[in-house]
Amino acid sequence: MGRYHDKPIREVLNDFISGNKKVSKGYHTANIADVWKEQLGPVIAGYTSRIYFNDGVLKVYLTSAPLKKELLMGKDKIIGIINEAVGMDLVTSVEIY
Repeated sequence: MGRYHDKPIREVLNDFISGNKKVSKGYHTANIADVWKEQLGPVIAGYTSRIYFNDGVLKVYLTSAPLKKELLMGKDKIIGIINEAVGMDLVTSVEIY
């Protein structure tokens, strides 16, 4: 008896997550810190002390004042980068402290 429709578990989980909007939103919300580190790079991640996400608002705490000023000017770009990385409009605003 042969097996049919064999798929790797990673592919099955990705199909499940992408097929269910509520699960997808929760998954990406839980991994928002990883997305921040991946998309903005190791230098910015190194200056990031805390990240919180709640109801579309991403709160980022930095340890560098010059970097904070620079990122404050590019809030819209940051929102676009993160939303594109997760594939949905998850982040509506960014607050940098």
